[in-house]
Amino acid sequence: MVAAAHRLARRPFALALLAFAAACGGAKTDDAAKAAAGAPATTPKAIHIIRAADWIGNEWSEDALRVGLLEAGLERGTDYEFKVSSAQGDLAALPALIDAAIDAKADVIVTLQDATLQAAVQRVKDRPIVFHVLADPFAAGAGTSDSAHLPNITGVYSPGFGDPEQTRRIELIRRVVPKAKKLGILFTPGEPLAVSLKDKLAEAAKQAGLAVEAVPVNAVSEGTQAATALVDRKVDAIEIFGNAAHGAFESIITVAKAKKVPVFSPSPFEIMKGATAALYPDFQEGGAVAGGMIGKILKGTSPAAIPFYRLEKTKTDTAATAKQ
Repeated sequence: MVAAAHRLARRPFALALLAFAAACGGAKTDDAAKAAAGAPATTPKAIHIIRAADWIGNEWSEDALRVGLLEAGLERGTDYEFKVSSAQGDLAALPALIDAAIDAKADVIVTLQDATLQAAVQRVKDRPIVFHVLADPFAAGAGTSDSAHLPNITGVYSPGFGDPEQTRRIELIRRVVPKAKKLGILFTPGEPLAVSLKDKLAEAAKQAGLAVEAVPVNAVSEGTQAATALVDRKVDAIEIFGNAAHGAFESIITVAKAKKVPVFSPSPFEIMKGATAALYPDFQEGGAVAGGMIGKILKGTSPAAIPFYRLEKTKTDTAATAKQ
């Protein structure tokens, strides 16, 4: 994953991380000086990061958030600490993870992925939530527009994971696999977003003259079975939507490679695990924006006063470019 970060990161992002490391070193010296002078110690604020699944990479989550917090003048270990937990694709585990953050008196809860925000909206009423790496906060019940939203919630989103109508994903598939005639989709039926993306991709594929086969992945343990059922239908390419489906990626890619079927993904990190190509939002930039939002909240700004941020910038990577 370090290699992936090197290939995918923007130069300003990398420079900011270097500045962050240097700043942290300085912070320790400042803390020691304060302690020697008898100044009262301050307790770092607790930022709890909760993931629905682990397909997004630290570069979109902790690392990007740190950059935004650093730009806000806040330093890890001095001003805040991260606590990270993950449902690992088991969405039924999300309520318990959210309750644990509440019980631990988190100062800010960061919800990564749509399913996590949806669970948090239902359970968290008395502390700030900042969402990130998701497509539709409105479907989760967080608000009705970027400026009209629940008073304890703000964050960063990208409709359709960078492709609202899924036409650009079809263009990518046609470009990489020009002889493709049938597209396969693996999706998590228990996630409304995954179903919506599946439906839109299917419609875009049909408009482009491609036949479509879709197979559900209800749980991570179903990856091999679902992928086998899909490749047996003679598909020429596979796209993946949903946290349970992404959680089963290793099983899916093993089956697909055995049948020489290319797998496409909305996550560049899955290219490092064998995916052929990915179209995705620039969630590194989005993470820095979300980190800045957290910084404002920790300094006293209410989330109600911070509009949602719609991330427009997208990127495309292929296995060939990732090796360069």
